[in-house]
Amino acid sequence: MIHKVIKKYYFEVLCLMPLVIFLLFLTLIPIINVIALSFQAPVSLAEKPSFSFIHYQELFNQKAFREALLNTLIIAGVSLTLEVGLGLVLALIFSRTSRVLRIFRPVFILPLAIPTTVVGVTMGYLFSHGGWLNRILTDTGMIRSPVSWMSGGLKSLMMVSLADTWKVTPLVMLILLAGLQSIDRSLYKAARIDGANTFYIFRRITLPLLMPFLTAAVIIRGIDAFRIFALPLILMGQNLKVIGTYAYLEYAEFNNPYTSAASSVILLTMILAAVLIYIRAIGKKGMLVT
Repeated sequence: MIHKVIKKYYFEVLCLMPLVIFLLFLTLIPIINVIALSFQAPVSLAEKPSFSFIHYQELFNQKAFREALLNTLIIAGVSLTLEVGLGLVLALIFSRTSRVLRIFRPVFILPLAIPTTVVGVTMGYLFSHGGWLNRILTDTGMIRSPVSWMSGGLKSLMMVSLADTWKVTPLVMLILLAGLQSIDRSLYKAARIDGANTFYIFRRITLPLLMPFLTAAVIIRGIDAFRIFALPLILMGQNLKVIGTYAYLEYAEFNNPYTSAASSVILLTMILAAVLIYIRAIGKKGMLVT
């Protein structure tokens, strides 16, 4: 049966082979190896490597990991909320047929083309003690003394979230803009003829038909938000750890591949759980239109 399918769709199978090889050898097999390593007891504790939860116990006993876990959740939640909200507003604005808006559209997409390293350095100048943001806030009288954005704590979490929001909001905007442009305009005309106001049209027509695109944007950005790595490392170094930087430091700095693998598996589990919960939630509400 399989032989007949391959023979019939030989060219299609041949085109898919590079993708299959890539996913198998550079994605699936490494993930399986990392999961196996995270449950493997060190040789010093057993004559042969055996199944163990010791690395997970060690992680949750460490205050640094618990802080990294909380920081990851806060940054992901704040940045994703801001990106989806701002992306939706910008998509609604740029969906209007206006020559002026078409001129400014590439300007709002520009952050996507800037490398993350450059964004991190730029945001470092912006949020530093004598940076542009503190100067503006001080000159306008909004604050009396400069804010120490890089001193750690909630202020640093907000700084990283805002930097990530500035960088990636254009991607959400483009996804939602594509969804808005796919909606049949005759639906809006019919609703206005029936006397529907703008809010009613948005709630009953735009939002339900936009939900598949909104779901795609939330999933794509949610995965990236949990995997955030470069921005906190560039802006804060080791002073603000997230799970991504924690796993990297455990492996590169402390030569501990076991806890690094365990923290990576926890991050993978968080991402999968968040995606499944979101899809299940909107599926129950009947908002996932296909």
